[in-house]
Amino acid sequence: MTPTSDSGVSEPVCPLCGDPMQPWLRVPVDWLRPRMSSGPFQLYWCERSQLGRQHPMPSAEFIASLYAAEHYYTHSVETVPATPASAPFADRLLAHLAWRLDRGVNLSADWARRRFGERRLEVCEIGCGNGRLLGELQRAGHTVIGVEPDPQAQALALREFGVRLLTGTLEALPEEVTARQYDLVLMSHVMEHTVDPELALGNAAQLLKPGGHLVVETPNNAALSLAWSGSTWFCLRVPEHLQFFTRRSLQGYCEKIGLRMVDAEFSNYCRQFMAGYIETEQRIHDDFVARGTPAAALPARHSRGRAWALFLRSLFVAKERRYDCVRVIAERPRDPG
Repeated sequence: MTPTSDSGVSEPVCPLCGDPMQPWLRVPVDWLRPRMSSGPFQLYWCERSQLGRQHPMPSAEFIASLYAAEHYYTHSVETVPATPASAPFADRLLAHLAWRLDRGVNLSADWARRRFGERRLEVCEIGCGNGRLLGELQRAGHTVIGVEPDPQAQALALREFGVRLLTGTLEALPEEVTARQYDLVLMSHVMEHTVDPELALGNAAQLLKPGGHLVVETPNNAALSLAWSGSTWFCLRVPEHLQFFTRRSLQGYCEKIGLRMVDAEFSNYCRQFMAGYIETEQRIHDDFVARGTPAAALPARHSRGRAWALFLRSLFVAKERRYDCVRVIAERPRDPG
């Protein structure tokens, strides 16, 4: 299957600032689903807004097909493989040093307690995958509800974490969800999958109580590791990722729909130096070459040596460039008076 383009062939215009977006990366093939789509996939970037997108945009049918594969990550509870104890000493040392320097915080019940205090929250998570986070929040005493379009992920959430998820998407939220408002609405690794981020974010914001908080997390396209790995970057995941964000562009979208930016956080530093992460980027590079992309047209193949170089370089960059995920917390203003 190949994607069907949207109308027109001109370069896209940035939805945040109105500037023409410029060609950025060309991803030659879908390495995750080689039998489904052939590519190439063209990405565009707005330097002013720090925002990227695929163009032309795939058809709705093509997008839906990407999540049906048995190996899609929400169909299991597995994570990025750690560096095994049997790995060479240099690999284990690199992973340990990165772990010691990692100051990022992942979304969890403990994160919610430190961010919002001890009070019990009404929480809605949209696009909650296998339900791991909602299950943890529910065990901590919060009232939770989740929306997820994937039936396999829904079944896993109920079986593994005791959470019943409702069928829906950001563009088509179930009535059971929209009938209430929430203290906290979570969107973790959802925005990059949306065709219209402003519409999606606006729908999520409508679910907030006055003073409620929206939390949006995506891959961080300001990451140094993306600058090094280019089209073979672990987090790029084209074609399923349609949009590409940094702190600036996420803040721009939040403010555009009337939310007040509260904070930005970053996560996932250590995993960039784990054996499984490095090996995946090697596999992406090799797959591109095997299917006809000249090696000279790609970034250098990842290696343990490059991982050490990246680690040393990362010690001297701003926090926003060190981590491969970014999270913004925005608040719905309280009603006047």
